[in-house]
Amino acid sequence: MTFNKYIAAAGLAAMLFAAQSCDKDGDTIYTDGPDRAEVSGVASDIVLDKNHLQSLALTLYWNENGKISLSDPRVAAPDGAAHNTVQFSADPEFASVVDDNVEAGVYYRQYTCETLNNLVGRLGLEGGVKGTVYIRVKTVLGANIDPKYSDVQVVSITPYFIDMSVGFVLDASQNDTGRTLYSPASDGIYSGFIGAGSWENWWLREGNNTVWGNDGVTGTAFVMGNNTTGLDVWNFWYPSPSGCYYTVVNTRTNEWSALYIGELNLGGDITGAMTYDRKANKWTYTFDAAAGTINVTLSANGKQYNTATGTDDAAAVDTPVAFGGEAGKLTFGQAAQAIAVDVAAAGETTLTLDLSDPRAWTLTAGAGSAGPVETVPPVIYLSGVQPDWDFSNYLKLYNEDNRTYGGALQVNSEWGYRIYTEAEAWDNYWTMVDGGTAFSGQLVNNGEGNIAAPEAGFYLFDVNMGDLTYKLTPVTKVSYTGLNDDWSLTEMTATGEPGVYTAQFEKTANTPWGVKIVLNDNWDLFFGGNGTRGELVLYRDGFEGDNELSNGTHTLTVNLSKGTYSYE
Repeated sequence: MTFNKYIAAAGLAAMLFAAQSCDKDGDTIYTDGPDRAEVSGVASDIVLDKNHLQSLALTLYWNENGKISLSDPRVAAPDGAAHNTVQFSADPEFASVVDDNVEAGVYYRQYTCETLNNLVGRLGLEGGVKGTVYIRVKTVLGANIDPKYSDVQVVSITPYFIDMSVGFVLDASQNDTGRTLYSPASDGIYSGFIGAGSWENWWLREGNNTVWGNDGVTGTAFVMGNNTTGLDVWNFWYPSPSGCYYTVVNTRTNEWSALYIGELNLGGDITGAMTYDRKANKWTYTFDAAAGTINVTLSANGKQYNTATGTDDAAAVDTPVAFGGEAGKLTFGQAAQAIAVDVAAAGETTLTLDLSDPRAWTLTAGAGSAGPVETVPPVIYLSGVQPDWDFSNYLKLYNEDNRTYGGALQVNSEWGYRIYTEAEAWDNYWTMVDGGTAFSGQLVNNGEGNIAAPEAGFYLFDVNMGDLTYKLTPVTKVSYTGLNDDWSLTEMTATGEPGVYTAQFEKTANTPWGVKIVLNDNWDLFFGGNGTRGELVLYRDGFEGDNELSNGTHTLTVNLSKGTYSYE
């Protein structure tokens, strides 16, 4: 690898005095990469104690990692130019490793009983049993330079037992959702089916309390980080389609993947398309059956999302999937196998594929119909916020699981208003419980009176139809952020139409993370997109569209009342 001397002077180190500079422009400087690190400070036999989780168990030191061999001795490399990774392995060939990335300029690593136990657990060491661990430091200067490896340290470590067979799915706020993934070998590789909402945010907590999310680096969806490294970590997020995802979280490679199954087809003695209940994480199909045994197949064409595709729907890889095995313990793969299912009695029967327990997927046949899958209305109507009691003012669903709706509406109401889940269904409404105010309160179905309205103005509405609450916030300022990957706030201009704001901008670069509309300079109050071009939704990730525009002057228009955006 070569460096022009001027690039080297700016990017690697300052040149010596001018009199000592290279003879002529165009001289090149070669590097063979960083020196090999020398590691010390390793104990030979470590017994980890779960009663002393924060006690120091292991310290590693290595020589200063910025020593880089350059062909021109008059050019010096800066401190911390090389990148170090501590690698742990259960085999001397390092065929499978667990990486611990180290920040630039840091030449040591300390591990408590808890963190070291987590690391060796990911290598498959058994609790209470002494195992051999091999440790080295990998040093890299650049993408085109081969890494150098330190000498290998060999350590005997006895970990304490933790149940690492279950990974707990947490919501965006790291609360337990009751959903789990399963690691049969307790080796840090978790899998299972998750019923996920569109762009759902989540985390995974292991039995050792390590919490995994995205690594917090722009453009690295499906790459993982955790809460023990001290590095920036974001939550995971599913792609745009809402539904059934076969999810694999691999803590050994620091990557996860999501295989979307949009439909599941029955074959064999019964043919048809099954219906998915996302909240129950079950597929069902109702049919008229005769008593006895039926043989069916279950297959689909899924869409694979991973580090190579990101969350781009167009890049997702078509992947055939199917079930096999026995009805009481199914297997999942790509080749469909006939599955025998017992039908106890003739008549209306529902075939149920239950994916809620990742340790045992089952296929059963039971009498009766599965019943309709509960649907959540995409909008709710606020009749009475304007003088005309009609259904022209509505809020969009932004969280299906919590049944929460939001939007910004112009209020000019003398008598208050009511909330409806269906247009023109005047006999089914929600109003305010006594004690509520114009800005917050509880809702009751078909109660007396109306919800109190604030004075005329423009307000952000946040309505939770799950716990039956409402909240209003006056909107005093509307700004955009994210255009040209610039995350400062730029105020937009109100038009004569309520809820419509515009801003002229100069496009100079792409917008990799989309655009958000922020209210009142408050980063907790914002609109984003839902994956459909032109649509705004409260509390969603940035919306796209501007990357297709040519460089130059354009106008962004948003309608917060109708939930739309456009570029001109």
